[in-house]
Amino acid sequence: MSANQISPVDSYKRTLSKCCDDPLRPPDFTGLGLLAGIKSTGSTTRMNTRLLSRRMKIALTIASLVLLSVSQTSACTLAIGYFYQVTALKGRVVGTHNLTYAPRWFRQSFVRKHAKLSLYEYGQGANETSIVNAVETDGHGNFDFGPLKIGHYALRIDDNYEFDVEVKELPRITASVTIDVSPIHPDCKGGHEFIVRTQ
Repeated sequence: MSANQISPVDSYKRTLSKCCDDPLRPPDFTGLGLLAGIKSTGSTTRMNTRLLSRRMKIALTIASLVLLSVSQTSACTLAIGYFYQVTALKGRVVGTHNLTYAPRWFRQSFVRKHAKLSLYEYGQGANETSIVNAVETDGHGNFDFGPLKIGHYALRIDDNYEFDVEVKELPRITASVTIDVSPIHPDCKGGHEFIVRTQ
């Protein structure tokens, strides 16, 4: 064979020298390279699991702080000095005890039986000397304070809920009121409603 001729075998050898895998040779599954790859993969999986767990903890912490700040900044503050105007104070007390986000119709389908209502002179505090009258609802949640003098009053229900009321002459007579003492939302929606029906 002359010096300038290339043997097919020599060409094959030179080709292999530029490549990593021999396409004619079966892969070696017993070498240390495969085991090292398995160990490396296991270590990477454990590392990814720890990283994911750490990120989840951080995300939960941030979410908790956001919810806490929202609940603190959006707490409801009722207006002071707002009076519900009526010609008479009679009607029904309704409301749930703990279903804050229940629909209005559902909240007001529960009557407050034997709830204690106390009416005080406004601005005098809730004490025995300033009390005007006290009544209790019946088995249907109904109450009636009877005739009242024109003036401003503070109405307390079960010593937990307070409504400022003004009794005065109005173009339309008050037929009844519905007082919803359900829990109130942080955005001031929901319970604590004083609904006046006229005739």
